[in-house]
Amino acid sequence: MIGVARALLVLVLAAITFDIIFLPRAKHRALDPDEPIAADGSIIAGKARTIYDTNPLLGAFGEAPRPDPDDPKDFQWMIEIYRPMNDRARDQMAQSLGPLDAARCEDAARRKLIEAVHAYYRTRGSEIYSFTLRGPHAKAAMENEWSAPLDREIDAFVRRALQSGFLHKNEVPANVYPEFAKIFADTKEIGSTCPPLKVDRGNEKL
Repeated sequence: MIGVARALLVLVLAAITFDIIFLPRAKHRALDPDEPIAADGSIIAGKARTIYDTNPLLGAFGEAPRPDPDDPKDFQWMIEIYRPMNDRARDQMAQSLGPLDAARCEDAARRKLIEAVHAYYRTRGSEIYSFTLRGPHAKAAMENEWSAPLDREIDAFVRRALQSGFLHKNEVPANVYPEFAKIFADTKEIGSTCPPLKVDRGNEKL
């Protein structure tokens, strides 16, 4: 009898070993974050939330909502920060406003005007573009920021300068100043009072 019992024990152990080594194991199922532990008792629930994550009485308040980039509360403070820089670009451009006469064709005067146009429309364009990426409300807010009476006066002056040939579109390359190109897309250069200055089309160097 003892020999038979030993033989049965050996067969049982062999069967268990075969099962462990050769039989396919079930794949672990990914858990929902609120499942407390894996069904088979394994530790594949390592990312599961605990009672401390779900019970407010134990300090759980849930995940903070992500800020909405198109919410005025999230972007209005940025407009306030940009405003001094905007005013400097406006002031530089405002110094170039005035009569369009022969003195505008002098080299120093031409360069001063073109540099002011570059600085103004670069600042204006980059800010409107960055706020466009935030959403329609942010875009509208920044466009309104650049719609002050002085901005409209600057646009009107630049349009007259283009039409009369004191300023040329190739002096303000569209690939560098897309806001300028958009605003004056329909403006025709009728005259050619001052010959164009050569401008590097890849950057802002005159």
